[in-house]
Amino acid sequence: MKKNISIFVGSILFAVGVHFFILQHNIAAGGISGIALILSNLFGFNVGTINLILNAIVLTLGAIFISVKFVKRSILSAATVSISLILLEKIFPNTILTHDIILNAVFGPLIVSLGMGLIFYNGGSTGSTDVIATIINKYTNIPIHISLFATDFIVIIFSIFVIGFEKSLYAILVIMIQDMALNNVIQGLGRKIAIFVISDKYEEINKLLINKYRRGVTLLHAEGGFTGKEKKLILTISTNRRYPLIREDILETDDKAFIFTHTISEVFGEGFTTKELD
Repeated sequence: MKKNISIFVGSILFAVGVHFFILQHNIAAGGISGIALILSNLFGFNVGTINLILNAIVLTLGAIFISVKFVKRSILSAATVSISLILLEKIFPNTILTHDIILNAVFGPLIVSLGMGLIFYNGGSTGSTDVIATIINKYTNIPIHISLFATDFIVIIFSIFVIGFEKSLYAILVIMIQDMALNNVIQGLGRKIAIFVISDKYEEINKLLINKYRRGVTLLHAEGGFTGKEKKLILTISTNRRYPLIREDILETDDKAFIFTHTISEVFGEGFTTKELD
């Protein structure tokens, strides 16, 4: 229940940041909301309504091509964001908090990142282009972060022709600030998370991390200080966004698993600075 409340609050923060600081200034900063803004400019429809329809289409595709379980993580947030945008457009249709475009490009993504941090940390997902990127990754093995970049880049290209070149430059700035802020919101100043797991079901968890999350895994030999029994210590490195999902899947595999993490500022190696696992 607490997780759902946090996801709900995070989704409202996300919608507030998008509406008042980004959409109100015609900035199509990637994602479903960016696509909705472009379509709104072309056809004159309500942005929130378009956002709701697009999210419904994307989540349906996610259920078909990925899994219903995956989509369940996104339904609460996607619905809350879309409905909030619809209500904000009706209640505050022309409310401009500040006309300074730079302030909007900075504070907008900061508020959005705070909302996204609450959503991702509690195992939720905003749906949006994350689902599209995951589908592309599943069938092409293109890394998710590359797919996300490609989809956002395509949105920005379209916005150049529909909204204008200058606003598209601000959109790039918004995406950059949002990405940096999100990492810091979820896990302090760290860029990646080292995950350590002690579990008797280490073989299943090892397969889970390699096959589902395509993470490199190291099995370290350990010994229980009290029992003297030999143990396996699982070590893997995760991005901030994926950690809550990995943690949940590990606990589903073994609810008695002992998990601890620490932040790391830089990672070099397979899956991060060189080719991903095959």
